[in-house]
Amino acid sequence: MMLEQSAIVQLNMVSEIGPKKLISLISCFGGAVNVLNAGADELKKTGNLTEKAAAAIKKISDSGAIDEELGLAEKNNVKITTYIDPEYPAQLKDICDFPPVLYIKGTLKKNDNISVAVVGSRRPTNYGISVTNHFCRYFAQNNICVISGLARGIDTEAHRSVLKNNGRTIAVLGNGLLHYYPPENRKLQDQIAADNVLISEFPMRQKPDKASFPRRNRIIAGLSMAAVVTEAALESGAVITAKLSLDYGRDVFAVPGSVFSNYSKGPNSLIKDGCLIALNPEDVVESMHSLSLWVRRQKKEKKLTTKNINDITNTRNLAVLKLIESTIDGMSVDALSESMKIDIPELAVILTELELDGFIRAVPGQLYIRNR
Repeated sequence: MMLEQSAIVQLNMVSEIGPKKLISLISCFGGAVNVLNAGADELKKTGNLTEKAAAAIKKISDSGAIDEELGLAEKNNVKITTYIDPEYPAQLKDICDFPPVLYIKGTLKKNDNISVAVVGSRRPTNYGISVTNHFCRYFAQNNICVISGLARGIDTEAHRSVLKNNGRTIAVLGNGLLHYYPPENRKLQDQIAADNVLISEFPMRQKPDKASFPRRNRIIAGLSMAAVVTEAALESGAVITAKLSLDYGRDVFAVPGSVFSNYSKGPNSLIKDGCLIALNPEDVVESMHSLSLWVRRQKKEKKLTTKNINDITNTRNLAVLKLIESTIDGMSVDALSESMKIDIPELAVILTELELDGFIRAVPGQLYIRNR
């Protein structure tokens, strides 16, 4: 890594200064190396810093922290990219508060900029899970990269759905790449790192805190062509991401839900305020000329092989699918067995076949819902 890039990474490790202040300091002193070489008094006076922030910069410049950080990145196959590097994502550079440094595990591909952010509640209903799966499956099958934040709930569902359908996904973390948060997503985080991309602006060992998640949200918004909110409370990170997307000139789509559900108040409110309604993923694509052209091109290049309901030849399988399809929140095995008058062992075989073919999926509560 070149000296100037290394100095930018070093300054990014100073928690007392944020991204905007870091860029301002570099501009003021004519380079990151000059900032590190400046005296504490000069930093306070010229850089308009507090005594604590100036002291933190001097401390990091005199320590060997940067060598350890670069070593950790290399050991864990993480590439560190700064905003002055040519490979820094152009669409992210366009936002006013872009992150000066990105830690990237995995390889960003040329077409990853054909992307949509999918965000929502950390405690989704079965409706929210079904909607998210439906949208993300379509995006994956049409080579539209799905960007989300690896949080519990909708984010997790979005990433998993894309992986299941062999699509591209980028997870933006609110912590350093050596941390697993939430801890139950450890396996999912490793899966994404193996074949897709993890991104963070935070130093390798940094733990998440309340301030780190809004910063993560702006990267999700900045990397994406559009944002889709599938289900979220009125005051939520997903709604914050949507508003950031609007600020950055991105299109925002919201999936409407029940007026009686707190988890649909976020998207319903966004629609009321003028955001675009998405009743299906095609609405997102058709509303955006560049995405529409992309999908048409994908369909010409390859024939989609997803199974259609007309492919089901077994009448019992079809009857079970239609019964599940008639519900919003899903049906349990016991309820299906009673309604269909089918023994549970036989029903288990039918459910397995339908799930393997992508028609249904199991959700928390031992329920089965239709893949939309």
